[in-house]
Amino acid sequence: MLPRYRNTLIALFLLFALAFVGLVLLFHDRADKFAVAEAKQQALNALLMHRATHAYVTQIQRPEIYRLKEEGKLYQDYFSPSVLSFTFIARNIKDLLNREREKHGMETIYFKLASENPRNPVNKADASEVELLRRMNANELTEYEKVVDLEGKKWLYLAVPIERSNKGCLKCHGDPGDAPAELLAMYGDKAGFHESPDAIRALISIRVPLRSIVKAGDQMTRVLILVTFVVLTSIYLVITVLIRRIDTQEQEILKQNKALEKLSMTDMLTGIFNRFGLQRRGKEIMKSADRFHHPLALLMLDLDHFKLVNDRHGHTVGDVVLKQFGEIIQANLRGSDIFGRWGGEEFLVLSPYLHLKDAMKMAEKLRLAIEAAEFNSGIRLSTSIGVSEYHSGETLSGLIERADLALYAAKESGRNRVASEPLPEARTGPGNTSPGNDA
Repeated sequence: MLPRYRNTLIALFLLFALAFVGLVLLFHDRADKFAVAEAKQQALNALLMHRATHAYVTQIQRPEIYRLKEEGKLYQDYFSPSVLSFTFIARNIKDLLNREREKHGMETIYFKLASENPRNPVNKADASEVELLRRMNANELTEYEKVVDLEGKKWLYLAVPIERSNKGCLKCHGDPGDAPAELLAMYGDKAGFHESPDAIRALISIRVPLRSIVKAGDQMTRVLILVTFVVLTSIYLVITVLIRRIDTQEQEILKQNKALEKLSMTDMLTGIFNRFGLQRRGKEIMKSADRFHHPLALLMLDLDHFKLVNDRHGHTVGDVVLKQFGEIIQANLRGSDIFGRWGGEEFLVLSPYLHLKDAMKMAEKLRLAIEAAEFNSGIRLSTSIGVSEYHSGETLSGLIERADLALYAAKESGRNRVASEPLPEARTGPGNTSPGNDA
């Protein structure tokens, strides 16, 4: 896979992973908030039931009892807590409600009328409830809500004050002498009396269990996480498939372009560089020579009397000879040398890291290899070679032109020779030649 597409997939994977983690944290946070909100709703329902019970007792039940007493159907001192005590009634309704919840597999809700001076000890406020009552009486607090841990379980704790005491409340919570006889007979005259007027004598303490709500929220969270994972994974896989398809198509295009580029730079007959390929690679090597200050030599080779091969044996044999010539030269070059067909029977060798003297030696080696070779149909040939050395800043055409002049000098001297531009120590001379048979 191409690097940019691989990097894109890695970036998308990291992005999707971060998005997934973020969504998981968001789902858990929402689940926790949902649990608290649901518990608060249950606490509110319990509170509203409590207030509805209070309204029913004070507005309907008590007036009905008082009417019956006035009509003589009940005696005047009648006072049954199970009928007239709102606190007694509310506590028993709470107990009955919790029994019904248990029958339906639901956790019970803790409900308490907490007071510092309760008539029934079960309503005795603990230290935290006493502090809440103090703050409520001082108008510092109107409601209290907190998630608490009790016995390894989480609860939503809600505390709200009851209404402040009034004249009617003090009949049962003021002076014991004013209290109904049946009330005294049940609870005595020590607790629940001498309350201050206009005071909040109790608060409603509610604890709703969070375990079942959290469990339901966690189940929903797991479903959402699973769905999110499947969706994100599916999207990522689709993107991956599309990117891989694009990558495959682009790699095929690049492969074709590379093949076309190679084809455009390759001589179809010999399989080596053609003129375009030599020009392109030559410019690259010259830039490298300029940058790193290393020598560079160029050899121009020409097959002597090649036209006679075509005339006597035909162009098909001539093509085979050219191909064999290329193979022989290639076999005697270094791995760093650039070899190609300049045109017809002319060939170029670009040799980096060679000064002119060393290039002359390599040219002589090539000349001898061709002289010793037997070509197709028993043909024997020779080659003339012109050598030049790169001068920093010059063009490729200038370098080739000087090698071409040296080649011309080799041919004029009798062919099967190596000639070069003047060596550095003899620039003023006409040139240097290395004769073949005369050497």
